Amino acid sequence: MHASYSGECLCGAVKFIIFSEPIAVLSCFCQHCSKGAGGLQQLIGKFSTETVHISTTDNESISKYTLHDTSSGDCKEKAFCRTCGCTLWTIPAAAQGKFYLIRLPLLKGGLSLRPKMEIFVRNRPTWMEPIKDAEQWEEARK
Repeated sequence: MHASYSGECLCGAVKFIIFSEPIAVLSCFCQHCSKGAGGLQQLIGKFSTETVHISTTDNESISKYTLHDTSSGDCKEKAFCRTCGCTLWTIPAAAQGKFYLIRLPLLKGGLSLRPKMEIFVRNRPTWMEPIKDAEQWEEARK
C-alpha cells in the first residue's frame, strides 16, 4: 500500500506514515488546541487508527496527557513527544480508539489540506475571517 502522508515531530523521535486520505480536515479554535499550539487554532486531520503507522526512537518517546475539562464532558488523550514537547495527536474518548486527530503541520504536504470545517468558532478572533465554504460550528460537531 502506498503511503499518502508521512510526518514527524520537531526532533524526529516520533515518526508516522499514514496510508489514507483524512476522514475530515478541520480548524479547531477550542481552548485546548489554542493553548497547545500557542496560537489561534490547530489544523487537524482526522485519520483512522488502522491507517496510521507510528515509529519511535525508543518506547518512551511518546507521553500522554488526559484532558478532563472538555466542552463535551468526555475526556480526550493528548500525545506529545517526550523530547521536544511537540503535540502529535489527540484521541477523544468518543472516538473509542478508532481515529487520531493529527496535527497537519507535522505532515509533509499537510498544510496543503484545506479545512472543510471550523469548530469552536465562538473563540475565533473577530478580526479573522471564516474559511470560505467551510462548515462553521460554535462548538464541536456532535
